[in-house]
Parts: sequence; C-alpha cells; structure tokens
Amino acid sequence: MRQIKKWVIVLACSVFVSASALAGTAVPSAGHGLTSTTSSTATPLADGSTLMHQTTHGFWIETTTEAGFPSEKSADCNVTMLLSAEGALVVYRSVCTATDIDGDLFVGAIGATKPDFSDCTWTIYGGTGKYAGLSGSGQCVGGGPITKDGNHTKSTWTGEYVLP
Repeated sequence: MRQIKKWVIVLACSVFVSASALAGTAVPSAGHGLTSTTSSTATPLADGSTLMHQTTHGFWIETTTEAGFPSEKSADCNVTMLLSAEGALVVYRSVCTATDIDGDLFVGAIGATKPDFSDCTWTIYGGTGKYAGLSGSGQCVGGGPITKDGNHTKSTWTGEYVLP
C-alpha cells in the first residue's frame, strides 16, 4: 500500500511539473475561419473615402493541437475599416472574442493596411478560463468571399500561442 501511495505522489508531482513547464512555452497556432457579416454601416467622408463599421459572426477551426485547446470556436468581431475614394482598403482593424464549447473565451485583434491584406496580422490578449494569460500573434490571409454578395468570407492564419 505504501508503494502505491509513493507512485501516486510521484505521478501527481510529475503531472504538475509537466503542466508548469508549459507556462511561457510557444506552440504553433494555425487554422481557418468562415465569417458572415451581421451588420454593416458605411459613412461617406468629405475626401471621398468611406468609413465602414461592421459586426461579424463566424466559426474558427484550429488545425494545430499542441496547445490542447478545443479546435472549434465561435467568433464575434467588431470591425472598423477605411476605404479610399476608389474603394481600396486603407486600414482594417477588428477586435474579436472567440468562445469555445466550454464557454471560455479569448480576445484578439486583427489588422491590415494593404489593399490585398498581405500585411494582415493577429494578436491574442488573454481571456477567461483556460485562456486566462494567453498571448500570441501571427499572420492571417483573407481567402475572399464564398458567396456572390461578399457577406460570407473565408480566411486562414498561422502563428503561435504563448501559454500562460
């Protein structure tokens, strides 16, 4: 019986040490998203440019599992973008919350300043539950519309999480 207790203590300690070792560890993050615009307001500006405010709802699916997080998340974003008088992107910024099946969420931001989104980046700023203290960043690529009206789009991302 004493030997079993020893093994239980050793096992518990090794699990604790393994979990602690992960704190601060960078792990890959990659996936794809499908997003729908739920509201959109365009405000013409005096110089001919257009200020856009949108809300979106989507599904983000991670294709990497090293962090051990649920792969599927529901994402809600508040988007602000400025379009030139010719309709080209001048700046894009989005703040999003992504919620998993357990109800835990993280807050992230997405940004770009090139019309083709070739400089698109994302950053994670922490969250609740398992995402408390999470950080990370990487690149994103807009995949374009998946419907004729352009209200439904796809995207992919790569980068890394830094575990809390």
